Amino acid sequence: MNQYSAMITDFLHKCGDADKEFVSEHEWWVVSGSVKVQIFLTNMEENAELVVAANLFPYPEQNAEVNAYVLKLNGTLKLKGVSFGIRNQHLILSYIRPVHGLDPEELEWIIASIAVIADEYDDFLIEKFKL
Repeated sequence: MNQYSAMITDFLHKCGDADKEFVSEHEWWVVSGSVKVQIFLTNMEENAELVVAANLFPYPEQNAEVNAYVLKLNGTLKLKGVSFGIRNQHLILSYIRPVHGLDPEELEWIIASIAVIADEYDDFLIEKFKL
């Protein structure tokens, strides 16, 4: 376990009785509200990247209107550095950053941002686009 893996594990221990799992030394998840936030380290080296992501809803058939809408949101201040994407036929929100210089406060901010934004947009997009 490296310092970043230990930092994430320590953060999750501080989440009290939240539903969470320590999958491996480079993969975890925690439920915040109605959102399952997944946390990954791409490797255990100093050049690793932190990936924090949440599935919003199944998205097996892409919708051009939805894609255009979320792509316009990507990179805006509304999303605080979080981006929409598609993974395994789900619309997701993710945040990717090199681990170098990561501290516990920033880690907490990233995870909270993903959880809050995912919680805000999942129902909103389903209702707006009748998905």
